[in-house]
Amino acid sequence: MENNKSFAEFMNESTVPQKQSSEMTMMEIYVDMVLNEILIKHRKEQLLTAINEALDQKDREAFMSYSAELNTLEDTHGV
Repeated sequence: MENNKSFAEFMNESTVPQKQSSEMTMMEIYVDMVLNEILIKHRKEQLLTAINEALDQKDREAFMSYSAELNTLEDTHGV
């Protein structure tokens, strides 16, 4: 069975309607926001663990570095 459609006809059939396209864009934005939130929370947990380990090891330099990064993360993202 042959497909005798022109390229333009094929593209017109395969394009997403405008409303559905904008909904997809909003969905992509939402997914991006959720993923960013997950990454930020994960980094915060990593920093808290590293801060606790630095305290346990009495490593002032590591403690100051991790604390500064945590403060920046909290100031930037409000977590």
